[in-house]
Amino acid sequence: MSIGVFGINYKQADVALREKLCSAFQRRFFLISPIPHSVLIATCNRVELYFSGPQPSELHQNIISILRTEISEDFEQKCYSFFGRDCFWHLARVTAGLDSAIAAETEIQGQVKNAYEQAKNSYTLSSELHYLFQRALHVGKTTRSRYFQGKNLPDMEHAILHMAHEFFADTLPPLLFIGASEINIKIARFLQRRNVCKLFFCNRTESKVEELKQELNISIVPWNMLETRWEEFHWIIAGAKSLQHLIRPRPCLHETKRLLIDLAVPRNIHPKVAGKLYNIDELQQLLVQRKTALEESLQQAEKFIALQVALLDRKGSKPSYTYASA
Repeated sequence: MSIGVFGINYKQADVALREKLCSAFQRRFFLISPIPHSVLIATCNRVELYFSGPQPSELHQNIISILRTEISEDFEQKCYSFFGRDCFWHLARVTAGLDSAIAAETEIQGQVKNAYEQAKNSYTLSSELHYLFQRALHVGKTTRSRYFQGKNLPDMEHAILHMAHEFFADTLPPLLFIGASEINIKIARFLQRRNVCKLFFCNRTESKVEELKQELNISIVPWNMLETRWEEFHWIIAGAKSLQHLIRPRPCLHETKRLLIDLAVPRNIHPKVAGKLYNIDELQQLLVQRKTALEESLQQAEKFIALQVALLDRKGSKPSYTYASA
């Protein structure tokens, strides 16, 4: 398979470097890409560009050269590359949640699918990329249903609720979500079912949160009022797509007990904003201890994906694909 991937994730780099690379990838490879056949995956934990062509190694060097024009510091040693069947192996693990900071998390399946759909609608993708993503999405879904369904998986929602109760004690203040991202909506649904606090949403596209208004009984903060109104909230969860900080420090801001959780990369909240601030890496450290309970299932899942790679070799390198929904 004439495919490759170049990327970086939470294992190789802290959030500061990841957000620089994420911004650079989005500026140069999102919607309009100089690489003819490519798919960009950008999440809070990783940014990866999958590509195909007659000479993948040359495309790989072109990607690095383009990124060097955007980033002055050394980044190559912290990035990774996979080609051919190793690229398939990597994407299958990513899609199954085996390469995630939160073991076997489910959001990544939808994120990979959305990235593929976005690229498919924007470019004419090669048959190799269609095959890669459709096959990896199928393997990821099968892996999750076989080995993780019904397990007590570590999740972001429980970690955040536990953190909030430790910070605020029993009574939780109103919560402002910045951005109607998948993870923000998932957390909001989790909290709404428990009726623990009043929920507010602020999103650039107001029609998207209007759809959630009836389901989650939320209030809406207009996007153009975020800069002045965020100070009203003692609890904020940010997860919007933005290349700039949406919340910045204010010298005149009154000292207050404020919990800030930034799930975005690049970060939405400036590190010097007053309050207790957790970024995505710090939050995920709270979930590491729960991974040990999944070790047996994780090992079985790894063997299953290795088998899929072996089967790919037996079938040969010529791909076939359809446009069926993954």
